[in-house]
Amino acid sequence: MNKKYISLLVATVLLTACGGGSSSSSKNDGEGSIDLAEYFPSESMTKTFINTEKHNNIIDKSHSDEIIVVNGNTITTSIDGEVTEEVVFSDKNITTTYFDKVEGNSIETMYRNIDLGDTFFSKNIEYGINDDLGTTSAKLTHVCTIKSKEEKFEKGDNVYRGDLLKIECLIEGEIIYDVKQDILNAGIGTDLNGSHTIYNKSSFYLQKGLGEVAFIDDDCLTDAKNLMFIDDNAKAKECANTQYEYEFYLP
Repeated sequence: MNKKYISLLVATVLLTACGGGSSSSSKNDGEGSIDLAEYFPSESMTKTFINTEKHNNIIDKSHSDEIIVVNGNTITTSIDGEVTEEVVFSDKNITTTYFDKVEGNSIETMYRNIDLGDTFFSKNIEYGINDDLGTTSAKLTHVCTIKSKEEKFEKGDNVYRGDLLKIECLIEGEIIYDVKQDILNAGIGTDLNGSHTIYNKSSFYLQKGLGEVAFIDDDCLTDAKNLMFIDDNAKAKECANTQYEYEFYLP
């Protein structure tokens, strides 16, 4: 799985560099009818993905090639000649090491046997930043749940058929801003002071024997100038702007 499932929101990416804290866990009993290991690539392959993003009303498209090597109970993924992740399967667990020269390496472990409705990833995140502009703090939870099994998923020209798992992820909580008054008086900063609710829902699809085939993240922005103010529970008319990120596997 791609690291974006562990850091979907800008805030969760920033916390590591800002002295934040986090804890993660897997909320199920490790027993289930679904073997999650079967929804990873079953053989070595090259996977091409098309990524489309809309931010600040600008749409960017790009593509990436993942070189996947399957060797026994280990799967290694490389992009542009560098190893980005290594997945190791044991009888009960799936352990993924993410390699990142900037943020540092990280390791996530989850149960491999699950049932529909199980939470297989859960992380509590807290951080605080104190700089020349003022203070920013956040308390967030990041939860991913096995939502359903599907025989088909379709969005636009992208259609996938087979044994698919739909996984929903939710980041929610609050971000609190306290911008210094002299900054506001000078007209340099935007008055964001106070608590702002974050509710960011996304989903991705895993196909048996292939792994990820699609990632969908549609966001409703409650402040057109701040890409972190996301409330996917809001009605369309309440959105000051919208943004999205899609990733599709090209068979």
